[in-house]
Parts: sequence; structure tokens; C-alpha cells
Amino acid sequence: YLGMLLDLTRKHCINSKEQLSSWLTSFFSPLQQEELRELREQPVDPQAEQEIINSIEEVYFSGDSFDMVRHELEKLPPELNLQELEEYRDKLKRQQAAVSKKVADLILEKQPSYVKELERVTSLQTNLQLAAVICTNARRCLSFAKEGFTEASLGLLANQRRRQLLTGLLKSLRTIKTLVTTWLSLPEEDYPGAIQLCLECQKAASTFKHYSCISELNSKLQDTLEQIEEQLDVALSKTCKHFDVAHYNKVQLAYSLLGKTQTAMDQLHMHFTQAIHNTVFQVVLGYVELCAGNADTKFQKMQYKDLCTHITPDSYIPCLTDLCKALWEVMLSYHRTMQWHEDHDNEEGVPVTGNCTIVSRETIRSRKKSDYGLNKLNAPILTNTTLNVIRLVGKYMQMMNILKPIAFDVIHCMSQLFDYYLYAVYTFFGRNDMYESSGLGLISSRLRTTLNRIQESLIDMSAGAHGTSEERKEKVPSPHLSQLVVLTASGTLYGLAERVVATESLVFLAEQFEFLQSHLDTVMPAAKKPFLQQFYSQTVSTASELRKPIYWIVAAKAIDYEQMLLLMTGVKWDIKEIMSQHNIYVDVLLKEFEQFNKRLGDVSKHVRIPLPVANVLWEHCIRLANRTLVEGYANVKKCSNEGRALMQLDFQQFLMKLEKLTDIRPIPDKEFVETYIKAYYLTENDMEQFIKNHREYSMKQLTNLVNVCLGSHINKKARQKLLAAIDDIDRPKR
Repeated sequence: YLGMLLDLTRKHCINSKEQLSSWLTSFFSPLQQEELRELREQPVDPQAEQEIINSIEEVYFSGDSFDMVRHELEKLPPELNLQELEEYRDKLKRQQAAVSKKVADLILEKQPSYVKELERVTSLQTNLQLAAVICTNARRCLSFAKEGFTEASLGLLANQRRRQLLTGLLKSLRTIKTLVTTWLSLPEEDYPGAIQLCLECQKAASTFKHYSCISELNSKLQDTLEQIEEQLDVALSKTCKHFDVAHYNKVQLAYSLLGKTQTAMDQLHMHFTQAIHNTVFQVVLGYVELCAGNADTKFQKMQYKDLCTHITPDSYIPCLTDLCKALWEVMLSYHRTMQWHEDHDNEEGVPVTGNCTIVSRETIRSRKKSDYGLNKLNAPILTNTTLNVIRLVGKYMQMMNILKPIAFDVIHCMSQLFDYYLYAVYTFFGRNDMYESSGLGLISSRLRTTLNRIQESLIDMSAGAHGTSEERKEKVPSPHLSQLVVLTASGTLYGLAERVVATESLVFLAEQFEFLQSHLDTVMPAAKKPFLQQFYSQTVSTASELRKPIYWIVAAKAIDYEQMLLLMTGVKWDIKEIMSQHNIYVDVLLKEFEQFNKRLGDVSKHVRIPLPVANVLWEHCIRLANRTLVEGYANVKKCSNEGRALMQLDFQQFLMKLEKLTDIRPIPDKEFVETYIKAYYLTENDMEQFIKNHREYSMKQLTNLVNVCLGSHINKKARQKLLAAIDDIDRPKR
């Protein structure tokens, strides 16, 4: 009923009591109007009116579907009484009048707010219609602007930018084309010109290397540069027999452009050695075969010393003459080479063909001193443990200043704190059973003694099962690494980030203790000062030595050394000709080092890798690789002189490419490999002395060296003597 009244008032815009009264008059019948008028004219008692409303049955408020007529008819008694019906009718009329009046009053009470809100809605509707018109016009204007200005102008700008990029690319491509055309027209053996053009091509192509075609071109240029370098080594070897100034100038200039003049000197020495050996061997071999006639003797496999025994007295003088002539040619080339360097040693450059000049002398290039890391700042790497220990040390020092009689006890506690930290870092990251078999001397005797002392005096290894309470009172449980730290994943270089943080924070703590030594010495009683000196000399100073065993574990797993050994077993070493191309296992090993370098860079994006850490890692990897090379050479069953020359070629190629990846100089264990290769040429007496002096090689390696030499320049009797010498020598690990 109230909802109906509200709809009607909204429809007829009733906003006053007079209008409501007029509307109600037209809504009800004349008889109802009369009755309502009578009721309204009666004195109004609000309390009585509320009581009338409260007397209405609850069912009348139940909902719109309620049938009031049916409800009242069902309530009628079986026998009707007119007087009772009239009284009940009057009651209903009074209730209806009270409700009507209450509704009318509520409508009139809320009417001003309704009218005001209705005006706001009307105004809002008008504004929305206006806004819709404005938006429609704005969209139309923006569409015109987009089509006529934005798309056209930005399209022009984009096309212009694309044109500039393509113009620059076209310019670089033309430059490369010109360089390639010039390259094809270069004179034969113009190595400096070829290298310079290749470098210029790489520089021109590097700007647009994001294009796939240019990226592939850049890769091919790098391969070409490496091929030129290999051919350059062949050209260098030619100067050992026939020295030509112009030719040597080109070779030296080419090595200078590559920045490898020192490499050229190392290679030149090897080539002269090889030239002497091959020259004398070929001269004597020719006379021996001539004198032997059709005798079926394998002179090619003989050593030079044994080959000379087959020279007959008649051919001795002619052979010696030809031998001197051949050696004279080699010595003349060597003399001219030395003279060339003496003449140009003090000059800034040497004129060569074209407009190029060269630092016959090797210059010391400034090498990169920055380390792997997020930035170049040498900020310390610290753990919360290190900071907490430093805070505790500060509190201990305050105690010493206040309570000087107990200064020794305080320092003793400080030393135990440092001991436990050092032992924990070693236990977590450095303990490994492979140390002894490596032969690298990773843990010094001083460090091993320190670790054993800490374990015996401070660590409770019984886990509470044994020992008196007094003994256990002075000890602490062994530390345990959190399960969240994973040290076995190859993708993280076997927990290198965690190892770096732990180790370098310990090294930093040791450095802080070094700064405190003089202060602690002043408060330490004179009788106890030897304890402080021992603590610093045997414990604090050994913290940095933990780097070797901790990072060795990473280096031992980061490179696949076993794969290289397998590849070396498939190489044929008893060849008849000197090879100019190195073996594939060298390239595989270098790929491993390149991948290791990349993974180091990936780890450094999360944790800065200091330069000492990087140097230790590289040193370990190189040492292990070189020792693997010697192990591979020691597995060879048959090997000729040319095979040993191939070993030297492989190793020189490995060193040459390795120098591009690391700044460590000199290359660790370089002599370890070179000495083993050259030992093949030793005589019986020299071999025996070699076995006694070089205890760094294993018994297997020395035994194989003797066995491979058997039949070439060492007989069976000498072999037995040398093998006995190997067995008699006590070989401690170095």
C-alpha cells in the first residue's frame, strides 16, 4: 500500500499536503471519502493512533500476495450478528484511516528530500546527455587527428628511423664488401694485411651484430682470424731454414697486430728445435737407406743416435759434409733472425710493405685488474655470522679494558670463537677425500695441524655419548650445514656463491684480527704472549689458505677432464709426418673453459667474485687440465718423433687459446707438461737422472715414458734398469 502511494505521488508529482488531500479525495469512493473525512476530523491522539496501528494483525504485513478479503471472510462465524459485524467494520475502518494518515504523513515528511533528489537526478540526466554529445564530438575529432596527423607523422618518423638504420647497415655492408674485395686481391702471404682487414671487418660488423646474418658473419670472421693465425705459425716455421727479411717482417707485424709477439718467440724456439731435429734426421736417414740397399729395416722408427750407427765408413765423410751444410742453413737462419731482432730492438717500428709499421720487442700490456662482480667496488663480502663475531670481539675488548686481570681468559675465548668459525667453514665447504690423490698440495701441513688441533681441543665428536662432564664442558658440538644450502648442482657451479660468501667473510674476519694484534699484545700478560703469537701465526694467518681446498672442489667438477682423457686415447701418435693441425681434444677442452668462464660470469651477477677467488679457480682448473694432459700422454702405447711434435703442437695451441680467457701469467704447470713431452728424447743416462730429479710425476707416468722409449733409443736392458730405479725411489706427494 505504501509502495503504491509512493508510485502515485511520484507519478502525479504530489508535493504538498493540499495536493495529497485532493488526490486522496479523488482516489477513494464518496462513501469512503466521507468516512475518512469523519475519522480525520476527529481529535488526533498520537498514542491512540499508534495503538490502533499496533492492533493490526501481522498477517496484513506479510506481502503483496496476501488476500485480505478472503482472510476476513474466513474469520466470519457460522452465524452472523449485524451489530458485531458493524463494530468489526468500524474497527477496520479506524485501522485503515490510521494507516492512511500515517502513510500520508510519512510521504509529506519525505517529500522535500524526494523533490530535491528528483531535481538532482533530472539535472544529472541533462548533464549526461550533454557529456555524451561532447564525447561523441571529441571522439570524432580524435579520429580525424589520428588519421590525419598522428599515424601519418609517426609513420613518417618510424620510416625515417628505419631508413637511417638501414642506411647505416648498408654502409657497413658496403665497407665489409670493400674489405672482402680488397682481401681477395691481397698478395700471397700478406698476413698483416689479412689480419688488419679481418679486424676492420669485425669492427664494422660489431655495430649490427644483432642481425642474424651479421652475427654469423662476425663468427665466420673470428674463425677466419684463427685460421690465419694457424697459417701464420706455418709461415713462422719456414724462417727456420730459409730466412727472408721481407717475409719475417710480415710475420712479426702479423703477430704484433694479434698482440702475441711473445707467443711468436715461444713458437719460434720450438720450430728451430724441430727444424734441427728433422734436418739432421732426414740427412742421416737418406745415407743409411742408401747404404742398406733393399734391407727390410724400419729406419724411420729409429732414434737419431741409433740411426748414426748404421752409417758405413765409406759414406761417413759425404754424410758429415751434407749434415754440416744442412745445419749451416739452419744456423744461418737463426743468426739472421737474431740479427734482425738486434737491429730493431731499439727502434719504435720497422717499415714493411704498405703503410704499416711495428714493438719487435714484447710490450707489457695492461691487463684487466677488475674482478668478476656486480660492480668494481671492493666492498667486503660479509655474513651475519662475521658481523656477530665482530660485535662479540668488541664486547670482549671492553671487558679487557675494564677487567685487565682476566685479559688472557678473554683473548682465549676470542681465539676459540675464531677457531670454531674457521673449523665450520672448512667442514662445510672444504673437506674432501680427493685431496691426497690430486697431488696438488692443497692443504698445507700448518693448516692441517691447525684443523686437527681445533677438532681435538674444541669439537665434541662423541655427541654426548662418551667423556666426562668436565671434558665435554670445554667442547662444543660439531657444526652442521643447513639443508637449504645445495653444493651439488652444476648450474650454480657447485654452490660457488655460498662458498665465496663463507670463505671471503672468514678471510675478512682474519684481516680484522690482524689489525687488532698490536692492541691485544699490549693488554696480554707477558707470560701469556707466546699464546697470542701462536694464535696469529698458526690460526689467523691460515684463513686465506682455505681458499685452495674450498675452490678446488669447484674446479675439479667444473671441467670434464675425463672426457678429454677419453678423446686422447683415440689419437694416433705413431705418425710418420709432422702435422700442421692440432687434435680435436684441444678444442673440446677449450670449449669447457669457455663454458666455465661464462658460468663464472653468471654466478657473479648474484655474488661478487673477488679477483683472488677468480685467480684461485682458474689456477686450479689449469693445473688439473695440464695434469690431465700428462696423464693422457702417459697412456700412449706407441709414439714416434712426429707424434711427440704433435703433442707439442697440441699443447701450444691450448696455451695460445687459453691466454685469451685468463690473465694469469705465467700459466700454472706449463713446465710440467713441456718437461714430460721433451723427456722422450733423453738418453739412458739422462733418463735415469730425470727419474731421480722429477718426483712430481707418478710412477705410472715415468714407467710409461720408459716403455714408450723402448726400441727407439732405449734397449731392454736399459729399460729394466730404469724401471728398477723407479721402483727404488720413495716418492712422497708434493
